[in-house]
Amino acid sequence: MSEQEIREGMLLAVWDEPPLDFDPDTLIRRVEQKKSRRRALVAVGVATAMIAVASFALPGLLPRDRESQLGSPTDTTASSTPPSLSVYGRQKKIGDALASRLQETRQDLKEIYPSFDGFRGTTFKPEAPLQPIRPDSDDMYGFLYFTDSIGPTALLVTMGDAVSTNDICGAGKPAFCRDVPQQDGTVVTEAEFQEGPERVKAVAMRRLPDGKRSVIISAYSHNPSTMTGYRQMIPVNVDVLTALVMDRAITWE
Repeated sequence: MSEQEIREGMLLAVWDEPPLDFDPDTLIRRVEQKKSRRRALVAVGVATAMIAVASFALPGLLPRDRESQLGSPTDTTASSTPPSLSVYGRQKKIGDALASRLQETRQDLKEIYPSFDGFRGTTFKPEAPLQPIRPDSDDMYGFLYFTDSIGPTALLVTMGDAVSTNDICGAGKPAFCRDVPQQDGTVVTEAEFQEGPERVKAVAMRRLPDGKRSVIISAYSHNPSTMTGYRQMIPVNVDVLTALVMDRAITWE
């Protein structure tokens, strides 16, 4: 047997033997460290899994009622809806109907459109101070704009607490002022006012069936929305105003 063969045989004999500087305490510490790391990783994995499961299960556990959903944008919108929205919607409906009926009655007029801005006068006079209309109120104060052969102007449209014939006729020296009973049992007060030879104002006031409310449409020899644009004659006569306050297509009540 050669020297090389003897050396290879001795290496094979001690291949699985620990090195001469082997320390069993060091080996034990390494084993314990590996076990600790493994336990920590397992704990983190379990916690992550529990969080994931909870996140999927939580929406199903919450109440399905719209009012009790957390952070629901629908709730905020519903609770913040202004109560005046229905009031303005109703005013727009009346205004659109007025514009349509005036166009049918006076086909010579153009650019007819309503404007109700949520304010009212203390009386039916356009010069009166304006006050905000309550959101729950049925009051109206606005203008029906149009253009005739002379130029742009408007009718004043108001609705509020009932006024008397004296309130209408006592506002000046009328050329005439009369109560005209209508077929539905209501009464329309018609009046035209004159300064010198010219008619300067026409009014039709209808007391609604409940007796507590009145609707008034007035025409002037100027634009009542701006107090300008004076002309010699009123643009719309009282008979047209009466037709508007009595039109069944306009839901005043």
